[in-house]
Amino acid sequence: MDPQAETDGGWAGRPPRPWQRLSVRLAALFAVVTLLAVGAVGLFTYQRHQREVQDTVGTQLLNIARVAALLVDPGLHAEARRTLDSGSAAYRELQKRLVTIQNEVLLTSPIQTLADFDPAAGRARLIVESDGPGRPGEMHALAPELIDPLRWTFEDGVARYTHVYATPRGRWITAFAPIMEGPDGSGRAVAVVKVDYPVEVYLDRLHELRDTLISASAIGAIGTLILGLLFARRLTRPIRALTAGVTRVAGGDLSQALPVQSADELGRLTRAFNQMIEGLRQRDFIRSAFGRYVSPEVARELLESPDGLRFGGEKRVVTVLMSDLRGYTRFAEQGDPAQVMDVLNGYLARMTDIVIQHGGTVNEFIGDAVFAVFGAPLAHPDHAERASACALAMQAAMADVNREHRDAGLPPFEMGIGVNTGEAVVGNIGSEQRAKYAVVGSAVNVAARVEGATVGGQVFVTAATYEAIRDVAEVAEPVAVQVKGLAEPLTLYELQGLGGRYAPPRVDLVRDPETTVSLPVRCRVIEGKIVGTETIDGETVRLGSRELVARLDTALPALTNLTLRIAYPDGGESLDIYGKITRLEPSDGAPLVRIHFTSMTPADTRAIERLVATPAGALAAGAAPAGG
Repeated sequence: MDPQAETDGGWAGRPPRPWQRLSVRLAALFAVVTLLAVGAVGLFTYQRHQREVQDTVGTQLLNIARVAALLVDPGLHAEARRTLDSGSAAYRELQKRLVTIQNEVLLTSPIQTLADFDPAAGRARLIVESDGPGRPGEMHALAPELIDPLRWTFEDGVARYTHVYATPRGRWITAFAPIMEGPDGSGRAVAVVKVDYPVEVYLDRLHELRDTLISASAIGAIGTLILGLLFARRLTRPIRALTAGVTRVAGGDLSQALPVQSADELGRLTRAFNQMIEGLRQRDFIRSAFGRYVSPEVARELLESPDGLRFGGEKRVVTVLMSDLRGYTRFAEQGDPAQVMDVLNGYLARMTDIVIQHGGTVNEFIGDAVFAVFGAPLAHPDHAERASACALAMQAAMADVNREHRDAGLPPFEMGIGVNTGEAVVGNIGSEQRAKYAVVGSAVNVAARVEGATVGGQVFVTAATYEAIRDVAEVAEPVAVQVKGLAEPLTLYELQGLGGRYAPPRVDLVRDPETTVSLPVRCRVIEGKIVGTETIDGETVRLGSRELVARLDTALPALTNLTLRIAYPDGGESLDIYGKITRLEPSDGAPLVRIHFTSMTPADTRAIERLVATPAGALAAGAAPAGG
């Protein structure tokens, strides 16, 4: 490539067109400034001469109209107005006087007297005309520019003239003078004298002046353009050296800085350019690092919005999604640290992509839990539907995650999701040293409580969310749950499918096969994060790989969290298995409870799977496989 072409190149690395060159633009700027300056002076001069012409002609017409009004006898005019006869003595006398004035001042247009003025219709009656085709009594239509001056003259009896106005017959100035009733002229104005004058001759002279000014402006602009082009080319020649560097930066190459070869303004510009490159490097690093900790929407709003980092918030109705991974905590305690983090990062990456695809924002990762919000910072009117579709899509993705885990010899995990719609405060909180985009309020707390009521594979939505998605949602029968912090029970719906525009793949909870057993079980209730000390004994009557059905000595409500130990047929006992009572089942004796396993050791998983795979008759005969 030609080095000069590269130096002169635009953003695409090719020479710019002539009008794109800085020298041409500077020269054009000089020419435009000159043209505007000369044009402004010319316009000022033209308008001033136009006003002078208008004032001069108007004043002369005003004097003529006043003299004519003085020569019009009010009595004769009243007689002429009464008879409206051009042959009457009164009419001929008044016409004679008006003709005398017209001839004395060399007027080419007739002098008229008008009465019976109608401002609404814009008409007045012709009474006397010095020399013209008009007939007494005719109603003359008046130009709009004459209405107000004529009305004011009738009202206050003061003579006036108009500005220059245009009609189909040309451009005119008109003066009015009142004819006062009474012999001494002390009454009201009963008619006016109207004097018109064509100003085309004066305007022709003004047009000549205008043309002269335009020519002078054009000549000055052309001369300035030529001189400015010569000067601008010399001024911009050193700047071209920066173009190649700018082109590289535009292409994303921030590796090369430019040498500083002078101490003048261009040298300072080069140093500033190098500082800009360094700033761009740091910005890219910050954006890349920041984007790892918050969602792209929050990063974009904080980094690009002028008020993005302003502390404060606003109330907004949003939908909050909380998910939690079941079984991961035990895996994290016993697994290899590097593998533990790889598994967690892979899971969170998959879930984050799904949240972002549905327009949500991952507000925070809390261990293996995902806290996402829909409707902030980007407002979506259908945020409840988006969040619900996202929850089902996340559950569907868990099948792929567990398939990958199984291929890698890792244990499977389950996920519970709670969704709630409500009012929350969204905005930036923290300090100047550490800040975050936060969503706070009861909507978040309720979503956390809803998630805590789920078992693996479930999606619970609150009544507020269900109301927003009622037309497209498929849910199970509602359940009432008494949760901490709320006085009234919380009505929850298990979301099983969703139609509409988002329509994610349906997640069907497949019921595992169960075998009939008779195994002792000991339970302890978990309150919050604390495991109780009181032991509740019971008997397992049916066992599946992820659930069991038991008869407990003490009645417990649905959604109670438990830690339990199962006695195996060989005399062994499981380690602590964590579970949740999903529902109560009727029976002939004490009510049965169905407990869903939320976490267990791999050894207990294998032992329970062997028990489930063993025929019920073999278990009854004492041929069950040994426990973990």
